[in-house]
Amino acid sequence: MNSRSIVDAIAIGVAVVDDVGRFVSVNSAGALILGAATPDELPGVQSPFEIGSESPGSDADAERVGYWDVGLEDFVMLSYQFGSDTADGTVVTFRDVTDQRRQQRRVAALARTASNMAAQRSVTTSVLDAMAWEVQQSEGVAAAQFITVAPATRRLQVMGAAGFAEVHTFFDLLMASHRRGANLATYEVMDRGQQIVYPHRRAEMLADPDWQPIHAYISQLEWDDFVCTPLMTRGKSVGVLNVYMEPSYHAGHTMLDFFAAMADQASLAIDYATLLERDRIAVRREERKRLARDLHDSVVQQVFSIGMQARALQRMATKGPEPLATDIGRIAAEVGELSQAVQHDLRGVVLALQPSMAAEMGLSAALHLLAEKITRRTDIQIELSVSPELDDDDADFVEDVYQVVSESLHNAVKHAAPSTVLVSIEISDGPRVVRIEIIDDGSGLTNTSSTPGGYGLTSMRERVTRWSGHLDVTPNDSARGTRVTATLVPPPPHPDQTTR
Repeated sequence: MNSRSIVDAIAIGVAVVDDVGRFVSVNSAGALILGAATPDELPGVQSPFEIGSESPGSDADAERVGYWDVGLEDFVMLSYQFGSDTADGTVVTFRDVTDQRRQQRRVAALARTASNMAAQRSVTTSVLDAMAWEVQQSEGVAAAQFITVAPATRRLQVMGAAGFAEVHTFFDLLMASHRRGANLATYEVMDRGQQIVYPHRRAEMLADPDWQPIHAYISQLEWDDFVCTPLMTRGKSVGVLNVYMEPSYHAGHTMLDFFAAMADQASLAIDYATLLERDRIAVRREERKRLARDLHDSVVQQVFSIGMQARALQRMATKGPEPLATDIGRIAAEVGELSQAVQHDLRGVVLALQPSMAAEMGLSAALHLLAEKITRRTDIQIELSVSPELDDDDADFVEDVYQVVSESLHNAVKHAAPSTVLVSIEISDGPRVVRIEIIDDGSGLTNTSSTPGGYGLTSMRERVTRWSGHLDVTPNDSARGTRVTATLVPPPPHPDQTTR
């Protein structure tokens, strides 16, 4: 076997370079590493090896790193060492360490991320922004986003982003596209609980009119493939990591594993924040109850005593001499009136501090109790149908649904004098929407309570708008009555619940 055959049999790259760094010869393994079809393509081509005063010589065993362009905006990271000099040039041995070095960088990114979260002890936008930035530093990544479920309201939100500008507008544009019928990868991945790669996603979105609201936004950057990774906590999805790949880059197994590892880190932080938020909500509720009890048991009772003393003083004043009796009686009456006003206000504060019926009993039970009270008081029949799929743990959402129904019933009873009111609350799939419908057979829209400027209707619209919804008040299809319809977009299902 000749020397050339021996060199070709070596598994690592072996090359000879001249004194200005051009290839003289390369073995077969080296040509494969460098992306050449045959070794004959490389002689005369400038190598990535730095030939200079520091090479070769006293530190011939030192390992160096060079970068070799293999086309398609990609490169190979080479670890190389100089060997002995020959008549043709300097011998260099080299190997491909691209994946190894990238993996080292990703491990370092994970370490920095974990350190940030440990130091801050909470999941803030700045932490997830930093994580998105770490993901974006990977070769071939144009942008990254963390979309999470807010611990308090469980509404989706962008909590970390790198690459795209105007982050605050992204989610509104995304939801506008969803309402037009666009299929969101976020929902698909959260439902499946699996990482999904969407090839050529940018071109697909730009060609689809349903995505028109977000076309300008996603055109900020050059990207092609899209990788969506779920953020999993206790076996349930709490958000996603979105990664936008640069053109000509395709995420391999190593990169996908890195995305999954970063998603795991984010999931831990979100789980910790969710638990803290639940504890804070529970503490606030208990504190409000305690305040209500203390106000009722102490301040309200003391104000009541002041009123009693004022009335007693008023009676005593009638037995005193004039004009002192008149002055004392007038002042005592004023004190009595003030005490009654303060007592009324304090009772309102105590009532406001108490949890609502919907929060305490659940939406369905609270509405049935409300319907029974109205029927007992007015003989109006309330026929109620509530979807069992509504999540009673969404306190803010449930309270707003309850108040919309309560205000509608109040308007109907007070102004329309109906004999029957039909109340229906349903939840629909794809997209997930709660629909409220209240139909009465009363006198119809004949008063200002049902006009757009009425306070009750304004309050209802504010509650519905809070959940990206819409409210309509129209005459019923029949000859008499009014129809109130409202649609609200509920928060995503709780991570502790079974997903559909």
